[in-house]
Amino acid sequence: MLAAGSLLDHDAPTLLRAAASAGFDGVGLRLSGEHAVPADRQAGELRRMSDDLGLTIHDAEVIRIDDTWARPGGLPDSARRLLETSARLGASSILVVSDVPDAAATADAVAGLVEATSVVGVAVGLEYMAWTTPATPAGALAMAASTGCRIVVDVLHHVRVGAGVEELRTLVDAGHLGWMQLCDAATADAVDLGDVDREAVIHEARHGRLPPGQGALPLAEFLAAIPADAVISVEVQSDDLAGLGAQERAELLAATTRPLLPL
Repeated sequence: MLAAGSLLDHDAPTLLRAAASAGFDGVGLRLSGEHAVPADRQAGELRRMSDDLGLTIHDAEVIRIDDTWARPGGLPDSARRLLETSARLGASSILVVSDVPDAAATADAVAGLVEATSVVGVAVGLEYMAWTTPATPAGALAMAASTGCRIVVDVLHHVRVGAGVEELRTLVDAGHLGWMQLCDAATADAVDLGDVDREAVIHEARHGRLPPGQGALPLAEFLAAIPADAVISVEVQSDDLAGLGAQERAELLAATTRPLLPL
């Protein structure tokens, strides 16, 4: 499927049309911040459009756990709105990241979100990155075991935090893999988690990704380690691709990804 991050400079209808034309079978949609859509009207239109195009809406993003989650009253309004919109879209999952350093506070927030989403049949996918909580596959695995969330493996973040194929297999064997976000990168170097250059790793993730197969990440090994029916989301946020139109970009990402996929 085509991730929202690959076409963040375009609106949701454009993403849907480009993904369908390029041969993707599904999409993820960014619905937070300036990308938010009215849950009652436009969400219904997007769901009908995706059905007409033969696409599934796999996940909606992104719920960010922050200090507002410590206040009484359950989920913050922004999280509730995104959850409601996701349910109206028919999304099967919702992407969550935590900016709260405290692991226990993050776990409490994730557990509350899992409880809320279970009512509407939406799964919670928690992503780990060098600057978030959790930051590693092991931390994500512990949180999934305690809260019932699923784990989102972004291959760029997975490698940057020093993880490889064995750590991925551990997540899979534990039964907690939600989906994989696929891209490539110029190097396969890990960062120092004890002294993370937050601005640098964020900038790479949001501006410097490469299309799958055009960099140094061991993508073939990662793909061989996940189940054949696992959901793969192509997420390439790249300034180098910004000059391409939505259709051309989607076709490029489809063309670079297909040779890597198991037959």
